[in-house]
Amino acid sequence: MKYVIGHKNPDTDAICSSVVYQSFLKKTGVESKVYALGTFNRETQFVFDELGIEAPQVQLELPAGSEVILLDHNEAGQSIDNLGELDLVGIIDHHKVDVKTSKPIEMDIQPIGSSCSIVAKKFFTNGIELSKEEATMLISGILSDTLHFRSPTSTAEDKEILEKLNKVAEISDIEAYSLEMFNAKSDLGDIDVESLITLDYKEFTFGGDKYTIGVMETTSPSYGLGRLDEIKDGLKAIQEREGLKGIIFTIVDILNEESYTATSDKDTTQLFKEVFNAEERDGTLYVDNLVSRKKQIVPALEERFNG
Repeated sequence: MKYVIGHKNPDTDAICSSVVYQSFLKKTGVESKVYALGTFNRETQFVFDELGIEAPQVQLELPAGSEVILLDHNEAGQSIDNLGELDLVGIIDHHKVDVKTSKPIEMDIQPIGSSCSIVAKKFFTNGIELSKEEATMLISGILSDTLHFRSPTSTAEDKEILEKLNKVAEISDIEAYSLEMFNAKSDLGDIDVESLITLDYKEFTFGGDKYTIGVMETTSPSYGLGRLDEIKDGLKAIQEREGLKGIIFTIVDILNEESYTATSDKDTTQLFKEVFNAEERDGTLYVDNLVSRKKQIVPALEERFNG
């Protein structure tokens, strides 16, 4: 039995790539099961509700020695709690590599916009048919991670893959569908502030110190900006509790391709201002065309600490 899992605080790409890859394994005769490492955000739930598909079960640990395949991540801090006790046999990802293994494993890591794009290529290359639901899930992951090709993570290949997938999914208006997804993600209602901060939240090490970066991708930035004081208090509380060097929380305006950032302390604020030449605006750090944690925020911080 091989267990397929995406990262903690799962997004649409992590969940959809995991679910469809598990189907790929099943169709190729590999016994497997998919789990999620946390509850879905509203965008992902929208996709599953639209398709009428049951969500994978949440499982935060697996029995020691279990064979596990990581989707859409390869850093231990973003993975299942007892990863060190498991037999890591495979990784499918589109992020930078930060993993050590005690043996050779299968790895498919590509500089592409979405893990769903990589999974789609596996179906195409092996001549395995996708169902309409599977093709729609892969399209959803691509649209989500590339912000419908607004993000610098997007590639021409992602667009080609989406077009090929849509011959099966038959979504009549991709633009309208992506806006429905993004609006669902933006509809956060009365969510508590810590859940808001950690909806899309990842841990990184810069200069030997632990930081976390949360991202709120939205078509309605006013929602997050309206709760800015709460968010800043929440960032400070999480930083103290978790013993972090700093927290960065970036509200990404999907449609206007700009961002507003809050940080947990003065040192992190100064760091962000210097690295991104950010402008102080309405209590936030404003940067035009800064929309990608993976392609823009993390590499710039790594360069600052390692350069």
